[in-house]
Amino acid sequence: MKLDFDFSDINLQYLLRTRDLARQDPEVVATLQGITVEMAHILTQTTPEELTHVTRIKPPLLVPRQEAWWWERILNAIRSGQPGEIDAIVEHVFLITSSKPGGDVS
Repeated sequence: MKLDFDFSDINLQYLLRTRDLARQDPEVVATLQGITVEMAHILTQTTPEELTHVTRIKPPLLVPRQEAWWWERILNAIRSGQPGEIDAIVEHVFLITSSKPGGDVS
């Protein structure tokens, strides 16, 4: 089944915001993106005009990397309107995204 969704604008916005974050803290971007700090530094040097080339890419660049239990937790919190649970998930998202499969952070 082929879906014709165009994520090019979202990809551009995503990279612009990632670049801005990398300018503040390249190590955080490196961890969140799974890239080296050197690559995060390269991203900080890109101009908005250079980043517009990403609009040629139609599939999403941002791919959810969370495990099924995480998605179940966030979706249940959203559907039941539990702001405290949503806040807790958001506060811990860095640890969750940087953990090994199965939740092992060692």
